[in-house]
Amino acid sequence: MDDDIEVIRELFDRYTELWIRHEMREWGELFTEDCDFITHRGVWWQSREENVRGHEHVPESVLAQKKNYSQTVVEVQPLGPGVMLVHTEWVWPDHVLPGAAVGEDRRGLVTAVLVQRSGRWWIRAAQNTRLNGLDDFAPRHVTPVDEA
Repeated sequence: MDDDIEVIRELFDRYTELWIRHEMREWGELFTEDCDFITHRGVWWQSREENVRGHEHVPESVLAQKKNYSQTVVEVQPLGPGVMLVHTEWVWPDHVLPGAAVGEDRRGLVTAVLVQRSGRWWIRAAQNTRLNGLDDFAPRHVTPVDEA
């Protein structure tokens, strides 16, 4: 099992490398043909082709910033024979959206289910969740009256 965990860590190193270089066709080869990918905005792509196409079309200003992106595997858990649950954490410092005046430090988690087929690990499903996105229900700091 330790060998599988090391192979999966290497797979996500490759994932990150290809993501940064924006080589989305090759990146897509890490996924099964019937993969599911849910973006941080809640878009659900239900095949490798949809996943790749959805990630290919990115504004040039964002592509230039990909060099700032990093991702780390934080946990790998076996779910059964040939099935692993993987959690990664990503950071994207000073990410500037098209038209924005300033950048923001983004971070998030990817939860992925990997399957082993023909002696190889493949990403079957992944969900990307932003950790510091806007949340209307997040508690707001309120200054107590006696501190004001």
